[in-house]
Amino acid sequence: MGAPDCGGIAPNPSVEDAGSPGGPPQGYLFSPAAPVPRSTPPDRVPKLATVTANAVDGRVNAQIQTPDGRVSSASQQLKAVAGGQYTLSVWAGTAASGLGSRAATTTGLRFADRSGRTVLEKPVAVTHDIVSDGRLAQQVVPAVTAPDETTAVSFFASTNHNWVLWDCVRVDLAAYTVKMEVQNPADGKWGPSATIPAGNPAHFRITVANTGSQPLTWVLLKDPWCIGLPGAFDLAAGATRELTCDHPNLTEDDTGHVSTVKVSGVTAPGGPLGEQKATATVTVTPQPAVGKIGDRAWKDLNRNGLQDDDEPGYADLPVTLKDGAGGTVATTRTGSDGSYQFDQRKDGTYQVCFDVSALPDGLTVTQRAAGVPGLESAVDPATGCTSPFTLGGKDRERMDLDIGLAPPPPPPPPPSPAPPSPTA
Repeated sequence: MGAPDCGGIAPNPSVEDAGSPGGPPQGYLFSPAAPVPRSTPPDRVPKLATVTANAVDGRVNAQIQTPDGRVSSASQQLKAVAGGQYTLSVWAGTAASGLGSRAATTTGLRFADRSGRTVLEKPVAVTHDIVSDGRLAQQVVPAVTAPDETTAVSFFASTNHNWVLWDCVRVDLAAYTVKMEVQNPADGKWGPSATIPAGNPAHFRITVANTGSQPLTWVLLKDPWCIGLPGAFDLAAGATRELTCDHPNLTEDDTGHVSTVKVSGVTAPGGPLGEQKATATVTVTPQPAVGKIGDRAWKDLNRNGLQDDDEPGYADLPVTLKDGAGGTVATTRTGSDGSYQFDQRKDGTYQVCFDVSALPDGLTVTQRAAGVPGLESAVDPATGCTSPFTLGGKDRERMDLDIGLAPPPPPPPPPSPAPPSPTA
């Protein structure tokens, strides 16, 4: 007979680990019968031990001996997941031919709450008589769901009549978790909540983790508020999958919205698992008031400092927008008509600077503030920059920041020739 499959989430599944030869298997809590009658023979004094007579997997199996009519039990703690689906396979046996009518020999799963109270127990009677064939026999507890109040789960073996044996414990768990987070646009971090300006999208991240020992199929996520979730997928034991979805164009009416993702349809080998939900909350702030900055670069052909109707724009001139501290906020270049613009600017102090370090054809910055607002150049000829200005309050636009580029003046006319001198 080949070795059976032992383990899953069961620690010490083959009961091999013992503190001493023949000692109790490690990881088990033994609850001996008490009181013990004084006439109890040594081979029936309550005891949990490892013996070599009927090992299924490895060298030893576990055994509880107990006085007839007195219950002794042993239990092994397992991973506890409320709502998780548990299955048990264990190879067990007893001396069935010697059991009395009131004998009760069982193995199974036990679920307890925070106070230690048993909220569910799934026992299976051990009836296989090892005397009949010298072997332990497999018995199974079908899939059972841990009650919501479960905080402790254990495999147990119990007998009130000498004796019960077991080996090769396998406990499988089908369970999963789901977590939903939203991204904070200020620092890019993910968390259960975020504050997002109106007009921007909300980016969500959903993490589904298979926390059990069995594969899961048909994992389906639904959130009608969040766009971009995939269809159903499978998730291997111990695997995790991250998914993202978005809610575009938040409005101020969305503030305080709790986005809820539901996970349903999840199926394990033992059957379907319960639905789970996760949430994340968005706080929406009003879109900050914004303004625009710009105007035009032109060729001041007559060098009068004003934009005349017949004077063309100057294209491809680099323009830099700086903040009040002189740091660069944005850059652009003038268009084919000489125009430029910086928009969606928040309140603050700014300055516009033109790169006039390498103007061709002898062009220079024309005179500043020639006297007609909106038509005059606003740039210091020495620096190529405007004076600092502030956006805020009612002043949300500065569309008068022009620069005139003047060609060099024409050369003076040559002097008139001197009249011929009179002849003598």
